[in-house]
Amino acid sequence: MNFFGRFISVASIVAVTSFANGAVITTSLEDATNGGGFFGEVTFTDSGTNVVTIAANISNPVNIDLTKGDILGLWFDFADFGALSGGATFSNQNPASIITGSDFGEDTVSSSLGGNVNLNGTDETAWDFAVMTGSNGGPDFYQTLSFDLTITGLDANQFSNQRVGMRVQSIGGGEFQGGSSKLIGGGTPPVNVPEPGTFALLALGMLGLGISRRKQRT
Repeated sequence: MNFFGRFISVASIVAVTSFANGAVITTSLEDATNGGGFFGEVTFTDSGTNVVTIAANISNPVNIDLTKGDILGLWFDFADFGALSGGATFSNQNPASIITGSDFGEDTVSSSLGGNVNLNGTDETAWDFAVMTGSNGGPDFYQTLSFDLTITGLDANQFSNQRVGMRVQSIGGGEFQGGSSKLIGGGTPPVNVPEPGTFALLALGMLGLGISRRKQRT
């Protein structure tokens, strides 16, 4: 077997035995201060070493027939804060510059970030991390947003079965009549999905197996 054949065969073994996965966690939230009935969804997706993409959504169909709403703040806990080091940085913000402030510290982050950006009345305090988003009382009404969070040691599993909080104002449409909402979610286990590069490696491996078998028959 020539060098290329050996390389492909080795790649095939790696592809079959080392099927890489990235975690995706989806946390469902519900209003905690107005009797429920308003909902949110936050997803955490591994996007590279030390990088997790966080996406928040309150739009239809998360809230049926919602016509207006503004996500103003998000709160998080980490499963193993001791595994993290350094500060937090943000990138790929959508909408651009959606993050207007943040706080980071084990069990030290307040449920009140200033103004109306708070979780008062939920009895949920001592968070690990929080971000302020958009403009409190401003003209922008963001029902969906996302950003990449980078912290050394971070992956999506840090958000598995952890609390998530959300502050929403200017709610319009649908059945919820509260006008504003403070939401809490309990977290869910991760779902592992193949990383894109794994498919390419698997295809290369299968090609190598085919080449090897043809050479053996000749």
